Amino acid sequence: MKQWKILAAGAMAAASLAGTGLAQSNAPAAPAPKTWADMLSFKGDLRYRYESLGDDAKKDADGETYTRERNRIRARLGAEAKIDAKLKAGLELSTGQTDPVSGNQTLGDGFGKKDMKLSLAYADYSFFGEHPNELHALAGKMKNPFLTMPDDLVWDGDATPEGAALKGQVGGGFATLFANGGYLWVQERSAEDDLMLYAGQIAAKFQFIPEIALTAGAAAYAFESVQGYDVLDWEDKNNAYGNSTAAGSVDGDATNKAWKTEFLPVVCFAQLDLWAFGKPLALFVQELSNTEADELDQGHLVGASLGKAKNPKTWEIGYSYAELEKDATLGMLTDSDRWGGGTDGKGHRVYGKYQVLKNLQVAATYLVGEKKISDEAKTTDYDRLQLDLSVNF
Repeated sequence: MKQWKILAAGAMAAASLAGTGLAQSNAPAAPAPKTWADMLSFKGDLRYRYESLGDDAKKDADGETYTRERNRIRARLGAEAKIDAKLKAGLELSTGQTDPVSGNQTLGDGFGKKDMKLSLAYADYSFFGEHPNELHALAGKMKNPFLTMPDDLVWDGDATPEGAALKGQVGGGFATLFANGGYLWVQERSAEDDLMLYAGQIAAKFQFIPEIALTAGAAAYAFESVQGYDVLDWEDKNNAYGNSTAAGSVDGDATNKAWKTEFLPVVCFAQLDLWAFGKPLALFVQELSNTEADELDQGHLVGASLGKAKNPKTWEIGYSYAELEKDATLGMLTDSDRWGGGTDGKGHRVYGKYQVLKNLQVAATYLVGEKKISDEAKTTDYDRLQLDLSVNF
């Protein structure tokens, strides 16, 4: 009888809790609906750079070669929205002018405000969603959709192409295949044919063992409507960035420069990743040939890096040698630091990085080489020292 009384009391207590909404339920709680804040992720970085440049082609007021020293900053802030499992969209603002291959702003203009420009604005659709095999369609102003070398002959690391692209990869394990393509607008011309870039790339990565991998591939970059058109120069100084030129259209009293050749550089590349001295070691090579030029159409690159500056108290060192003949590729898109940017140069790059904290890195880079190598009478020496402090957030 006593047990029945206890059971009855328990039932009455449960009924009372149920009436007040405090009874436990075995049914899982419904997930809170997602808000716009759940879809967005933000990231950014700030780099402070001290730079020293020695260019024998430039003289001071007394006709003497001088070394220029300057301090520069680059700041970027980006946001990406994951709209659903297949669709993303992103924006990024960066310091800089309209220079397509640099976001640097030089300090020392009377504390004047610095410009911010739209460096990314893209949509990214994944046909397979979250799947090991990937096929992405991108449109807008995007990160470079092509595989590049750590030091690349065709592309500066800050270049953000514009147009539409496809990025795909399939496989995994021992072999992964990559295929990328681009339909890109370089210059829209209202009364003439647009300067376009039609590009395709294939590559394969072979993971022999966890410590050894080889990536090799080839790319073709077909620039259309270049020869005979006025050079495209963001500074409006008729700078052809090393490429051969002929007389262009007349603007007032100045005769503009026009490109002398078309550009269809074909690039072959390979990178071997392995371990040495307990550190990751990368060896890479790149060969380039402009199939539309009759001469001065070759490019060569070799390099290596040891270590990886990623986690706190880790380091990385690297070296590369590059040579780009005058009409090897479109000079306005190449690395802006080597011999002052563009083509028609050769030189060495040595760098070191140290990861102080998770989001704080220091680095030093020294570049030394020659510019205007196509004409021995005009060839001059060039060197550049960069000391960087970088913060990511």
